[in-house]
Amino acid sequence: MLRASTLTKGLTLDNDASSMEQDVIITYDISNDCGLDAAAIMDENENTVMQGLIAATETIAIQILDASFSGVAHLNTDEHPVVIGRVLNMPANCAEGMTCLLVISTIPVMMEGDSDDQYQAVRKAIMNGMQTSFTDGSFFNAIPEDTVVCPGTAPSATTIMSHLTLN
Repeated sequence: MLRASTLTKGLTLDNDASSMEQDVIITYDISNDCGLDAAAIMDENENTVMQGLIAATETIAIQILDASFSGVAHLNTDEHPVVIGRVLNMPANCAEGMTCLLVISTIPVMMEGDSDDQYQAVRKAIMNGMQTSFTDGSFFNAIPEDTVVCPGTAPSATTIMSHLTLN
């Protein structure tokens, strides 16, 4: 499930004074059967799950913005990358043999101008688009095949999908 948290806006000006960074914060649940807890993912201890989730988030967010907000909003992943700020262990209601986690990501969107209405439309589109990507599997498909989910297991799309689940 994708959830919106409190949003911060207008925090950073880009090099171009007409562009303003607006952060869209998303949270979602994942689980794995490899025993990877929040600390292992955040520390990237024998896995690259965090980098895979960041890459998928960037890919989907760029697709959403390019489809509906070209010239109004974009991602500048070189200077303002997507960040996973926290991963939390969520043991309640977690199936036996699984490790359940809450991922909190910030998507920094560069907005042309400072219209709050435009920002709200972009935010809503990102939230809806991310939810759709979880539902239709495109988020999983955007995770790079070289993402290491289970330590000691060769990375592949099959490995990712067999060990990592979006809840």
